[in-house]
Amino acid sequence: MSQEPVLRMQNLTKRIGNKTIVDGVSLELYPGEVFGFLGPNGAGKTTTIRMLVGLMSISEGEVSILGTSLKKDFEEAVRHVGGIVENPELYKFLSGYQNLLHYARMCDNVGPERIDEVVKLVGLEQRIHDKVKTYSLGMRQRLGLAQALLHSPKILILDEPTNGLDPSGIREIRDHLRRLAKEEGLAVMVSSHLLSEMELMCDRIGIIQQGKLIDVKRVEEFVGTSDVNDRLTTIWTVEPLEQALEVIRSFTELQPESTSRGVEITLTREQVPKLNTRLVEAEVRVYAIHSLSKTLEDKYLEVTGGSHIA
Repeated sequence: MSQEPVLRMQNLTKRIGNKTIVDGVSLELYPGEVFGFLGPNGAGKTTTIRMLVGLMSISEGEVSILGTSLKKDFEEAVRHVGGIVENPELYKFLSGYQNLLHYARMCDNVGPERIDEVVKLVGLEQRIHDKVKTYSLGMRQRLGLAQALLHSPKILILDEPTNGLDPSGIREIRDHLRRLAKEEGLAVMVSSHLLSEMELMCDRIGIIQQGKLIDVKRVEEFVGTSDVNDRLTTIWTVEPLEQALEVIRSFTELQPESTSRGVEITLTREQVPKLNTRLVEAEVRVYAIHSLSKTLEDKYLEVTGGSHIA
């Protein structure tokens, strides 16, 4: 990426007693991207996030935000950060607007215009003057986002932002985060255990295991249709089936598998059109050819060796 990173971690390490919780993590986050942070139970995700937002001291390494060291000038660095660690803390007996007005008093140069702006950004215009105790969990998460955005941060760090939400609430938060990254130029870092949502939400994914960052890739690289040898797992919808299987067996040594979705066969990219031609010449009707992508869950389990997701 050509842009300067908003956040840079270099050899970030956390030790508690003789135990290393986070071990030499180095990572950069850029404006306008949503970065997913994945890892099994006890991998060090929340510890990393707590160090980034100043809730936990750094044992070793360096964190800089917009070029300012978190260690050397904490106040200057952290003023560019908005975050929710676990659940947003809200006053339920106050309205959503009163909550934001209260938090605005803690920030410099945040007036009514900015409050109205963030309320619109998170889509709470119709309910912002209702008491928070009447809000759904999804609405409280959106109000928490508005709170984190009040001071116009450059990076938003969220630990399990969709935790406990129903499918519609999850989609709302996902759509808001994607839009905020795009329209506000925010760098967004999200920790979550919902792999399907991370696949839909994120531009890049980082996997941490036993405190070490073991892989960082763009989502499409994790879930690409090709393997390392440029082979594709394909599904063919064909009729008549037995005739198609006969043609396929004569075309490749690999055995096709007849499934409820169609005939499944792994081929090189160049073999796909050649097999299609062979089938058509044999008067087999080819209705569809689909490439099967591995899900993020498949790739996650490959990389972590099947560890449980946290």
